[in-house]
Amino acid sequence: MKKQQPLQVAFQGAPGAFSHRAGQIFVEQHELDPETKYVPCRSFDEVFDSVLSYKCALGVIPLENTSIGSIVANFDLLFMHPVMMVGEIYIPIHHQLIGFEGTPIKSLTSVYSHPAALDQCKVFLKSLPAIKPQAYWDTSGAALHVSASKDRKSAAIASEFAAKEANLAILKRDIEDHEGNSTRFGIIVPSPEHKNTDSRKKPDPRISPLVAETSKKYPLKMSCVVELPHTPGTLANLLNGLVQSHINLTKIESRPVPDAPWHYRFFLDMVVDSKDKEHQVIEELKERTETVKLLGRYQIWEAGMS
Repeated sequence: MKKQQPLQVAFQGAPGAFSHRAGQIFVEQHELDPETKYVPCRSFDEVFDSVLSYKCALGVIPLENTSIGSIVANFDLLFMHPVMMVGEIYIPIHHQLIGFEGTPIKSLTSVYSHPAALDQCKVFLKSLPAIKPQAYWDTSGAALHVSASKDRKSAAIASEFAAKEANLAILKRDIEDHEGNSTRFGIIVPSPEHKNTDSRKKPDPRISPLVAETSKKYPLKMSCVVELPHTPGTLANLLNGLVQSHINLTKIESRPVPDAPWHYRFFLDMVVDSKDKEHQVIEELKERTETVKLLGRYQIWEAGMS
């Protein structure tokens, strides 16, 4: 009997990235495959492509951070592509200053990291004006770059996980500006209506039970995107409808519609506590909006889960 191939999970970044860790937590929680392979991608687009081509069964994308807000590029990609969210993971983001063992911090001249990480450590960086921040495509990738450079005057800002991957030391711990810094990640799979152009490639069968499981237990979180008529009061009308239905709206994010200047799409996350309530909400959305696209139904992340 042919041995089943390991489950593959796509994430943006190099090994050791926060997205890598979020994928590991999701796989561990759902006991999917102890031999899962985590596939690093250079961009968010590549994560979506890997999932939609069935190269990877799951994709991990950051959605929002408590310090810098939403990762808007991924909201646009969720709208554009036939994927669905089957889970969310919240990761506390603790940034470490990573370099070569024994290097004095005052001797550093450059620190590499993703622009978002540099932005989350502004207070620390301002305290060391001799260090020049250098934008890099990924936090963990920055750590690997410093390791490969052998330059003891360079350091990176990344996770403790990334320090181990790069075989570097932590020169200073927890340098983020805000103690409660955290990022929410979404777990994506191809939506049921997606058809790959290569008929020989099929979705990983291990994902079907996961999709069924994550969408049957209530309460659950539902994510969707809507477009509204460009007339006064339409957003208020939508929100009033959700209030009347006693729906807990946990997020609303507006994004411009590129081919319709000054028109916006609204991304909504809400908690529904029963199947009847879910059907009621969907009918409300259809009645009060021009278009509705369901982005996912999944279990609510509970504080303390790891």
